[in-house]
Amino acid sequence: MSATVSTSSSSSPSWISFSGLGSGLDIQGIVAQLVKAEGGPQQQLLTNQQTSFNATLSALGQLKSGLSSVQTAADALKNLDTFRTRTATVSDSTILNASAIPGTALGTYQVEVDQLATAQKQASVGFAAATSTVGSGTLNFSVGGSAFSVSVAATDTLTNIRDNINAAAGNKGVQASIINVDNGTGGTVSKLVFTSLNTGSSNAVTVSAVDSDGNNTDASGLSQLASNNLTQISAAQDSIIKIDGNQVTSASNSVSSAVTGLTLNLTKAVVGTNVAVTVGADTSPITTALQTLVTNYNQYQSTNAGLTSYDPTANQAGPLLGDSTANGVNNALRSLMGQNYTTGSTTVQNLADIGIQVDKNGVMSLNTTKLNQALATDPNAVKTMLADSTNGLSAKVDNVLNPYLQYNGILDSRTQSINTQLQSITKQQSDLQARLTQYQTSLMAQFTAMDSYVAQMNSSMSFLAKLN
Repeated sequence: MSATVSTSSSSSPSWISFSGLGSGLDIQGIVAQLVKAEGGPQQQLLTNQQTSFNATLSALGQLKSGLSSVQTAADALKNLDTFRTRTATVSDSTILNASAIPGTALGTYQVEVDQLATAQKQASVGFAAATSTVGSGTLNFSVGGSAFSVSVAATDTLTNIRDNINAAAGNKGVQASIINVDNGTGGTVSKLVFTSLNTGSSNAVTVSAVDSDGNNTDASGLSQLASNNLTQISAAQDSIIKIDGNQVTSASNSVSSAVTGLTLNLTKAVVGTNVAVTVGADTSPITTALQTLVTNYNQYQSTNAGLTSYDPTANQAGPLLGDSTANGVNNALRSLMGQNYTTGSTTVQNLADIGIQVDKNGVMSLNTTKLNQALATDPNAVKTMLADSTNGLSAKVDNVLNPYLQYNGILDSRTQSINTQLQSITKQQSDLQARLTQYQTSLMAQFTAMDSYVAQMNSSMSFLAKLN
């Protein structure tokens, strides 16, 4: 009798393969069939349970994701800025433009721009070249309430002085540059220019010199760069505007202090010309938020329908068909979409009044024309219905969905329960595998003994036959 050992990495027991030389029986086949008959039904039952639980687990994950997207879209309606966003339009954008933050008072303002704010710019006398030296000592700068100093050596050129000014510690308000211009006689000269980095009269630049030649105010040496020897190219001045006839002065051409929440960006001064600036309600964020809710709700409904329906063509039931959790939360959500809300209005009381409808199949749609009409007629009622912290749609969606979606909520608990059952199935499969392996070993031992006995009997009979 011969024996062949074979191993397998599958879930079936490994066994020793024998060819029954004594009995002539297919011992391996017989043992395999006996083991299959012993463990097959239970193994199939466990596999079916495992497949079903995994399908339910996946379905609950899809359901939770869909519900979370609905809640996220509904929560966006709690943001008051969604209902307080403003537009700002101007009648002449060549003179100014405007912007308004959420909550800015609605209305129209007449704005006249009389003067633009400018930054001071001063130029020195002309020097032969940018490589010319000026003198030595210290230059002291004062601008916008701050001050800094720059030391100048006798060998420092205009270029050196420019670079040292720009790199000076404490310099937050002055930019030095060099311009090369005609000298009026066919040549050129280089001038050092000091420009304030900020507009407004309070940001004027003052330069004084401590000149090594002992005279700090004359027109020679380092004092040539002091303010009394500089030529003003542009003055440091504030912007001046009139709002509804009232004068407003600002150091900047961006004026935000006149009307709370409204910023006026000035581009041109035209004395005597009024520009109408209108602050209006911007409904686009509300429309966008509601359209997102519609999209997310419909995606959830589509997911829910696939999970809870039966397909007669494929003879296939959804993994959550008849599931009380899925049906319960869906019925509660659909009820919210059809109920009336306390808004204090007789014309805006339910979602249909603002253009949101849900058809018999659960598909939601948004009529933006009807929404805009409601926002024009009674915007506060729309806000109350959607965003009220107690009775608004957003709050009620939270009340319905939080028990399902919160940590350790209904869906988490069901998921944990299924995972526990899957772990139990894995343990049962492991135990079954061990038992079948032991059973297979026992059968092989019995059949091997039987085959050996038959071989011995055959040998004896052969011997006796030879004696005859």
